[in-house]
Amino acid sequence: MRETNNHADASSFSASIDEINSAEDLVISVQQFDQLSAETLGCWEHRRSQDSRWSQPFFASRFSSAVHLARGDVLVAVISHRSPGKPDRPVGFLPFHRVGRIGVPAGRFLNDAQNVIGLPPRLVDWEALLRACDVVAFDLHAIVHPSDQWVEKYRLNSIGAYRADFAGDSTQYLQTLCKDHRTIAKQGQKTRKLGREIGDIRLEVDCRSPEVLAQTIAWKRSQYQRTHILDLFLPDWTRRMVDVLHGGEERDAMADLSDAPLGGLLSVLWAGDQIVAAHYGMIEKGQLHYWFPTYDPKYARYSPGTALFTELVRASTEYGVDSIDMGYGEQPYKQKQTATTTDVAYGTITNSRWHRLTHSASNTLSQYAKRIPMKEKVKKAWRSIHPTAGIKKLG
Repeated sequence: MRETNNHADASSFSASIDEINSAEDLVISVQQFDQLSAETLGCWEHRRSQDSRWSQPFFASRFSSAVHLARGDVLVAVISHRSPGKPDRPVGFLPFHRVGRIGVPAGRFLNDAQNVIGLPPRLVDWEALLRACDVVAFDLHAIVHPSDQWVEKYRLNSIGAYRADFAGDSTQYLQTLCKDHRTIAKQGQKTRKLGREIGDIRLEVDCRSPEVLAQTIAWKRSQYQRTHILDLFLPDWTRRMVDVLHGGEERDAMADLSDAPLGGLLSVLWAGDQIVAAHYGMIEKGQLHYWFPTYDPKYARYSPGTALFTELVRASTEYGVDSIDMGYGEQPYKQKQTATTTDVAYGTITNSRWHRLTHSASNTLSQYAKRIPMKEKVKKAWRSIHPTAGIKKLG
């Protein structure tokens, strides 16, 4: 894979991967997202449509666009096929931020799926990408479908990722969950009690209210504070990105999400005229990424978060939702609510021994902190002294 400063010419939407003999047939240009042509963006989406590996919403050009509108610093490595007598044709895309000399995923730690989009692993030359992107390393935390060679060469680690696949019948899926998990089975009783004591239960799958979205974010931020977790909405850009993806009242609510273009989806569980729980995620063509669930703490005894999830599953097939992706991270609630488990890789892609050493030491320290006795008290004390600890992960 060679590097070039020439802009990718996307006069043809795609190059057949079969035409590419090796990474030496490819060239790389790095551009700001807002400098990409309509043809190049069209090629990006065409490449995604050719392989289900790139179907997750985080791989959509609209996601990188929302991040760029919120932050203004998304770069894209455009990998193009070069052949004699023909214009360069884009075949791969890597959206990223350059932080000093380190490349990180577009959207930082709000991005739950990373990889070179559209290019088979055998054709990805990370060393050429490092040079072309002018970084010493790519620090990535959720590489989906990594090559075994990458994992071995760059000593990547793995962590579980969870998804609920409905196979066209989310009601049957929910019945299976109820059989397998007592927590889910008992939720029906709690939800009915909520309806009796507070008001009739109603699920609003696609809420377009900016005010409700603001309330959802406020509840989530309060939850972060209660649980002594870094507030992901502390930086202004994260809130702007959510607003951009949601689009507010500029579009009508959708009753069929099976062919929805990528956007934010705010789902709300009502009891009478009270909002008891809400979830903000991303939807694209029937695939929902479960991102920010939250609830009103005064209704905690009814398990409103689980109530919202079960009602959303129940309504999914009716609304054209084929799956709910819970993302990476081995939290117990994900294991109770999903049936499909995969692995994603994380680590640093670099040839710098020093950067690998410091990155590994930081990761080891983080893993140790999760296992220490009385960790919740330690977290509370640490967060009270350093409320913005870890903010560099979002900067």
